Amino acid sequence: MIHGNIGSDNDQSGVAIMYLFSPSSTTFVKHFLSVNQRCNSNEYTINSYLGGYFNTTSAINAVDFKMSSGNIDSGIIKMYGIA
Repeated sequence: MIHGNIGSDNDQSGVAIMYLFSPSSTTFVKHFLSVNQRCNSNEYTINSYLGGYFNTTSAINAVDFKMSSGNIDSGIIKMYGIA
């Protein structure tokens, strides 16, 4: 959910928190909120807020994290609220 250029220097990175509401529901569309912070290639930081929905009533059983180019060199992905 981080949108925009993240710098590739050692001191440039991005972080995000994504809230996905009722991903296992098969009745309603799936709403989400995201807050993210990144340091981009121009040496300044950006804080963004994003909200929306996945227009499906199917259960969401996977989330994919991708970069628009290159790879994620390292990181920690944590998931909370799953029993």
